[in-house]
Amino acid sequence: MSMNIKHVGKTHTGKRCVVVFREVPDEAHNCLIVDTDALPDWMHDDIMNAVESPGAQQSNDFYEYAERTVLTDGTNMLQALHTTGRLQKVSTDQITLTPNNEVSVGLTEINNIVRENKGDKSVVAPSTEQVSMAGKDTTTPVMESAAAPRSNAGVSDTDLAKQFLAQAKGYETEAKSLKAQAYELAPGLKPGPKKPAAKKESEAVSE
Repeated sequence: MSMNIKHVGKTHTGKRCVVVFREVPDEAHNCLIVDTDALPDWMHDDIMNAVESPGAQQSNDFYEYAERTVLTDGTNMLQALHTTGRLQKVSTDQITLTPNNEVSVGLTEINNIVRENKGDKSVVAPSTEQVSMAGKDTTTPVMESAAAPRSNAGVSDTDLAKQFLAQAKGYETEAKSLKAQAYELAPGLKPGPKKPAAKKESEAVSE
């Protein structure tokens, strides 16, 4: 029985790739991929080891894992892919996911399915064991002000920033929902209006 691996696929020209962002904010018909055939051997091995890790396989988007992982040279994985111009924006219709040797399914179809089941938005941070190929994980921010040269096919800073803003918005919504559920379970934990009693007591003592 073949093992299913998420995030891997092929372009319409047959090139192997890793789907880093299944969708681009405001451009649901586009995705961001990495042409793995064009990577240096050491980076290819790092990326594929990361893709196959438990943390990446539990995430709906590979970038969720890549932004918390470092390459063997110590650089943030997602940042390195962006600043070196290896992230490419292509139409989701041009990408076919190949979880195993027997199955292939269009990315557009997968996105439609995920969109219908948006309940699971958890981001799985890798443990040290899960990123042994890189030596450690990292929480270093992936956006920096200094932009390195990148190829014309690469994604722009704006595209990547929009993706992070969309992710942050999702976290805010999820946080509000979790708070509401928590206060429902334990109403006593919900912050209330400040009580002026302490101030009145201190004034009475001073008199």
